[in-house]
Amino acid sequence: MNRICLVGAGVIAETHAEVLAGRDGCRITAIVDPSASARDALARRWDVDRQFADSADAIAAGAADRAHVLTPPNLHAGTARPWIEAGLPVLTEKPLAATAAECAELAEAAEAGSATVGVNHNFLHHPAYLRLEQAVAGREFGPLRALHCSFNVPLRQLAAGQFGHWMFDRPFNLLLEQAVHPLSQIAGLAGPLSLRAAQPGASREISPGIDFFDACTLLLDGGGVPVTVQFRVGAAYPDWTLSAVCDDGIAVADMLGNRFHSRRRGPWIDFVDAYLSNRATARQLLRGGRRNATDYLASLTGLQPRSDAFFRAMQGSIGAFHEAVDAGRQPRSDLAFGRTLVELCGEIAEQAFPSPRAASRPKTGGKAAAAKPSATVVQLGDGPRQPAPDAADWPDPAEWDVAVLGGTGFIGRHVVARLLEAGHTVGVMARSLRNLPALYADPRVRLLRGDVRDREAVARAVGGARVVVNLAHGGGGGSFEEIREALVGSAVGVAEVCLDKGVERLVHVGSIAGLYLGDPEPAIDGETPPDPEEEKRADYARAKALADRDLLRLHRERDLPLVILRPGLVVGAGTTPFHSGLGMFNNEQHCVGWNRGDNPLPFVLAGDVAEAVEAACRISGIEGRAFNLVGDVRPSARAYLAELARRLERPLVFHPQAPRRLWAEEIAKWSVKRAVGRSAAWPHFRDLRSRGLIARFDTGDAREELGWRPVDDAETFYARCLEQDQVLPREDADEAPGRRRSAGR
Repeated sequence: MNRICLVGAGVIAETHAEVLAGRDGCRITAIVDPSASARDALARRWDVDRQFADSADAIAAGAADRAHVLTPPNLHAGTARPWIEAGLPVLTEKPLAATAAECAELAEAAEAGSATVGVNHNFLHHPAYLRLEQAVAGREFGPLRALHCSFNVPLRQLAAGQFGHWMFDRPFNLLLEQAVHPLSQIAGLAGPLSLRAAQPGASREISPGIDFFDACTLLLDGGGVPVTVQFRVGAAYPDWTLSAVCDDGIAVADMLGNRFHSRRRGPWIDFVDAYLSNRATARQLLRGGRRNATDYLASLTGLQPRSDAFFRAMQGSIGAFHEAVDAGRQPRSDLAFGRTLVELCGEIAEQAFPSPRAASRPKTGGKAAAAKPSATVVQLGDGPRQPAPDAADWPDPAEWDVAVLGGTGFIGRHVVARLLEAGHTVGVMARSLRNLPALYADPRVRLLRGDVRDREAVARAVGGARVVVNLAHGGGGGSFEEIREALVGSAVGVAEVCLDKGVERLVHVGSIAGLYLGDPEPAIDGETPPDPEEEKRADYARAKALADRDLLRLHRERDLPLVILRPGLVVGAGTTPFHSGLGMFNNEQHCVGWNRGDNPLPFVLAGDVAEAVEAACRISGIEGRAFNLVGDVRPSARAYLAELARRLERPLVFHPQAPRRLWAEEIAKWSVKRAVGRSAAWPHFRDLRSRGLIARFDTGDAREELGWRPVDDAETFYARCLEQDQVLPREDADEAPGRRRSAGR
């Protein structure tokens, strides 16, 4: 029995654990992760007895015979090295390492320790790719003459503005994170690759001195076979296809559709041959689509194990590694293979992308211009460490009068900008502080790295602040219990820290999701309580209602100086305009509505939310109050999507639905899951009704008590919905059409 240690307890560890659980001869015996909560949760889910904070302890304890390295890419080399030096087989997630130099060091260590190293380039085992590889190797269409690859894919972190991910640090990292997928497949077909030319796409600055390139066109050579690659991330329409051009036909692997199809000639005259060839290709596509649908339904109903293309590729890659080690041979995707791909990405980056520019000095003006040029960064709590400039000592807590928890997200950027504009000094705590916009380099900002679920970190971040703004949601989870612990537990934890610290005001930014929004009468205002039947709501809405209820209880029982703000459907610079409040977006082009889509929706611009937050920080006498933030421009789902379609020049489609039909579909899904023994919560009609947002809102209390004046001009509203900048420029805010500034108090 092969004893496996999972080193890293992040998202990908779940997939590795699931694959290993279904594989004979392998058993997970240890988990290594510096986060006790992360490794404990993974160990409980997969019944693993032994846990360690670092690899050295696991190796010394003899806890495993082999290791899977599942840490972030920049940590791969350091994580894998002790296992390799111990002579133990190691499978590392792609890429092998973050630099060519690190790859060389691992190669030396592997040679010295006689360790087998594999790299999980799992898409070498994708079902559609394997069929293409078989066709090329078997000369089914004659000799291979050229390869064309289109890698045009969405990127969740890019759409959400989450630039703290390692891959945004430099173009080379993005290639290592994304481009190695198609490059590994091309190398598998054509052999070692050499770079002929690399042409980058347009760039934009996402953080001072950091440029992001979303596209690159490559010309490669694979053993005399010319290869063209169109690489692009952040695409609206996904396409990942690899086409092999041969003497007697073309074979195509569609990775996202998990289909293989081909075009070839027959013995007929041209027009007959064209018809028959197209018909044959169509039949191949139909067969592939039918097989995928059948496999999905069979997996959903439990008639067969999980069989989606990604999981099958992971099964193939992980299985191939362990089979190779068992047989005493090198795996196909070994250290040498992984190293060549890292080196190729380095060549592409060097040729295509200019050297990183020096970080630019943000324009601050006034007193700020004379202050030191960058924000102080401090690590709070015991989370994963990141490089932190100017972080030798704790900053004086008196340096900021407002502490913003979760202040680097979409709404947080607008809030920090507004607080600075109002003259505040701001301490910003967030889990990741990488690649932030220039706004956060303002000398009046202190950056504090920490997790809102860590009360010690929260206490240090609050420091001596007069006001605390809580924008952090605490994270999610796979069950309601985990979501409640993260979202409700963190909200209550922040409140208790504020009580201990004696802050003057806690501004908790929640959501209208915690209210019942399925009844147009009476109108909802700040006095409307959280949904009294929250147990009939989906997990997120239920947790939001419970969080508001617990915080209001703390106000009543312990005089928590609380103000709750509940934004509606927040749109604006820094997030996608395709809001889930309209309906289900399985892709951007099509929205399946929560209802017929005729009722006005409670939209609000992020900038207007920031105005309300700033007002709630300074206005006295509003403790214990809740204010719903819904703007004056409230188009229906149909009207909103139609206007987006006009402005974006895209064929966007709204598909109206009857709520009871949606409910019937959810009940059918629930029935199937329960029939095959899967746990599932009963789908309540109350939740679907509430998602339709048919409630009417009265925001007169926010206008009167906060002096709130949201944008009331439709043209300004839509223009700001589609702004691409991550942080709104504040210098000309007073002159913007439709903008009326909050009245001071």
